[in-house]
Amino acid sequence: MKAHEILSHKTVLTAHAFDVVKVGVRLPDGRERAYDLVDHANAVTLLPVTANGEALLVTQYRIGAEGLMLELPAGVMDPGEQPLESARRELREETGMDSGELVELGGFFMVAGYSNEYMHAYLALDLREAPLEQDEDEFLELERLPLAELYRRAFAGELADGKTMVTLMLALPELGRRFPGQLSGFGGLGKE
Repeated sequence: MKAHEILSHKTVLTAHAFDVVKVGVRLPDGRERAYDLVDHANAVTLLPVTANGEALLVTQYRIGAEGLMLELPAGVMDPGEQPLESARRELREETGMDSGELVELGGFFMVAGYSNEYMHAYLALDLREAPLEQDEDEFLELERLPLAELYRRAFAGELADGKTMVTLMLALPELGRRFPGQLSGFGGLGKE
C-alpha cells in the first residue's frame, strides 16, 4: 500500500494550550486533502499506589465535560522536559507525593484522529510526601481508593476519563503481581 505523504503545515489558530494546524496530505490514490490537526504538547499520566494498595486520584473540573471528573494525576510536559522528569513533577504538584519507584507502563495517542498529543503512562510506587505548588488554575481534590474499588468502578463504566481507563488497563499486569490479593477478581489476576 502506498503511504500518505505530508505536503504542508500551516498554523491557522494559536490558542493557550494548543495550535490548530492545517495539514496538506497526498493520499495513497494521489488525491490531495487538507486535515485540521490539534497540535498539542505531549503529556504524562500516573497511577500512584500506596504500600497498602490505595490509588491516589484527583477530582477536577473539566471544561469538555462541563463538570467534575475523577481521574489519574496528569499534565503537559514542559519544553525540554523528559517524560520521567515530567511525571515526577506532576505527581508532586497534583498529589503532594513523590515516588521512589516509577514504572513505565507505555504510552498512547490521546485522540490520533485529530491531535498529535502523546501520553506517557507510569505506575508510581514507594510514595512519600514531597509537595510542589499546584498550577494557578488547578483546583484539585485528592481521593484515595482501594485498587479493587477503583477497578470495580472502571469495569462498571463509572469512570469517564480516557487516559485514566487506558492507564488502568496498562497497569493491570504489574499490579496483579504486586498486589495479588486486591485484584484477584479481575480476569484471574493475582492467582498463582
